This record gives sequence, structure tokens and C-alpha cells, in this order.
Amino acid sequence: MIPEIKKILFATNKGPEARHVFNYALSQALHYQAKIHVLYVVEPLPPYAQSLVEHHLTKDKAKELQEKNREEFMADFKSRLERFCGDETCKLDQGENLIEEIKLLEGRPADTIKNEAQNIGADLIVMGTHRRKLSTSGLIGSTARKVVNSSKIPVLTVYTPDDQLENTQGHSS
Repeated sequence: MIPEIKKILFATNKGPEARHVFNYALSQALHYQAKIHVLYVVEPLPPYAQSLVEHHLTKDKAKELQEKNREEFMADFKSRLERFCGDETCKLDQGENLIEEIKLLEGRPADTIKNEAQNIGADLIVMGTHRRKLSTSGLIGSTARKVVNSSKIPVLTVYTPDDQLENTQGHSS
């Protein structure tokens, strides 16, 4: 049976390579007439950092600043996605928008990506990865490796054009 791809989870770190990786998610969405769910994961502050914040700010003020930062981040992120898409690139033939939703969640990135994929019923995860020096950890970044190794759905990992894989002698290829 040929699998259907109707929901794609695009997990991003919003770095300079995000547009390149997004193009792969967009290509898959256009090919399969699927919807893209965009996810950005923020790691929680370590306890010592949280205690420093709480030492200088009341909990209410800290929460207020966090919410303000979240709103500013989402506005900036939506603006970037609109620039990625242009006027028509992110539309299905019927004019329907390919971007179903944009989420900012807090948590451990690999676990949060897998959980969100399950929550939305994703058929494919698309995410970027950075090549690492050859070692026992393999050839992809740690978050991508964790998702690939434990996801129950397919994961498309995309290297950025300027990534260079280093060999064990330290030469770049």
C-alpha cells in the first residue's frame, strides 16, 4: 500500500538554514497536497538560570516578559514564513494555504517534536540537521538523530548547502 502524506510537521530552529529546509517541506506538501504544521521548540531555562531570573524579577513580571517575548517571536516568525512563501508558493491548486498552523512549544526538542508529530497525526517530519565529525554518534546532529532513531513516522532530514562533512583526518569534503 502506498502511504498517504496529508500532514507534514516542519520542525525548525529558525536559523539561517531554515528557508532551505522549509523548501523541502514545501516541496513535499505541494507534491502530496498536504498541510504543513510548523514547530519551533524552545528549551526551558535550566533551574539555576530560572532562579537568577526569579531573584531579579517577580514571577508575574517574569511571566509578563516571557509572554511579550513569545508574541514578538511569533510575529517575527510568521513574517519570515510569509517572506518564504511569497504570494502563491504556499498555496494549493485551489488557493488553500499549505501552512495549517505555527506553534512555539517549550520542552526538550527531540521529545517535543515526536510528541507534536503524534498529537497532530503527522505523516512525515521534515527537519534540518548539521553534519558532525565522524564519530560513534553518526553523521547527523543530536536532535535529528534522536528523532530519527525513535520516531514511528518517516523523518526527512535536510543538510544545509554550506554543511561540510569532516573526515577523521580533519579534512573537509
